Amino acid sequence: MLHTLCSHLHTEVSDMPFKVSDQFIEENQVVAVLSGGTEAKFIDLIREKKIDLKRPVYLMVSGFSNSLPAALEILSFIRQRNGIAKIMQHPSDTVFPDVSDTASLTRTPLEKVLHNDKIMRLGVVGKPSDWLIASQVEYSAVLAKMNCQLIDIPFEELSSLGEVDPGMKGAEAIYLRLKEIVTKYHLDGITVRCFDLFTTCKNTGCIAVSKLQDEGIPCGCESDIPVLLTLMACKKLTGEPGFMGNPARITPDGQILLAKCTIALSMTEKHEYTKHFESGIGVAIHGEVPAGDYTLVKLSQDLKQLLAVNVQVTRCQYEQNLCRTQIWIQSTPIVSQYLLTAPLSNHHILIKGHHAAKFWRP
Repeated sequence: MLHTLCSHLHTEVSDMPFKVSDQFIEENQVVAVLSGGTEAKFIDLIREKKIDLKRPVYLMVSGFSNSLPAALEILSFIRQRNGIAKIMQHPSDTVFPDVSDTASLTRTPLEKVLHNDKIMRLGVVGKPSDWLIASQVEYSAVLAKMNCQLIDIPFEELSSLGEVDPGMKGAEAIYLRLKEIVTKYHLDGITVRCFDLFTTCKNTGCIAVSKLQDEGIPCGCESDIPVLLTLMACKKLTGEPGFMGNPARITPDGQILLAKCTIALSMTEKHEYTKHFESGIGVAIHGEVPAGDYTLVKLSQDLKQLLAVNVQVTRCQYEQNLCRTQIWIQSTPIVSQYLLTAPLSNHHILIKGHHAAKFWRP
């Protein structure tokens, strides 16, 4: 059976990424993930008993419209429930690889990676976005393992701004309100359910996230808590701000395209302001970072696994059908296999410099 998933935010999507045979569809559970923001729709398929996690699931993806990032989150969700899934980037991707090959990439984090000497106060403005189905955390575990207190903050404290100017003036107003929230709650870091800003404030949080990062306050999008915790660990160990990226394209030889609509300007060598990708409104950032040494990092949602691998940024690009900052990194084939078979979820963090050893050596 074939199911198609597409978000109303992605009006440019119309076609399947590629064709597979009618027999393959008839014999298997096939889900065409046509765009981002569709992960909750996959859960609906389970609830409606259209998908059975006791059987393998094939996830068809393209390199556009955040199709692959959504599939990575769905794949992580399935694996967390001991299910089996396969991402298909081509019609021939029907063989399930041995995921044990990637086991060495994710390890139990060292205590120094997780533990903070003092309690860190982290704000969660609004609940995590609905599509973060594989990124839920237990607040008590975060406090016990990282000494980080997660503080839920009503989204209304931000959205009460109401409709703001659609350009930079409005984006700055959102930034200033978030700064007030950081001060009010004495926060060391913050994450924001930013997509709801499109309908409430008619602008984005991209400028706010960028500026707070540059001010030394780890800040993430979509109220993604594991990403915020990863940013906190990166800042503690390296002092570097992080780029929160969607793996939008992955090649077998280790090339990975990371994309997002915001980035700390201190990471860039040049940038320009543009419209946000999915919504087409407000202010987003197309930033280009210098080529060179970087590290790809991600903490799992249960804090039991950590990825930290040294990579090279090779080039940046700009295409209209992806999030605005688009960075190509060169890693290894095993890292590509990790992302396509056993990712810790969708979003990963990129930091300047080769720092992987700091996450593993006492």
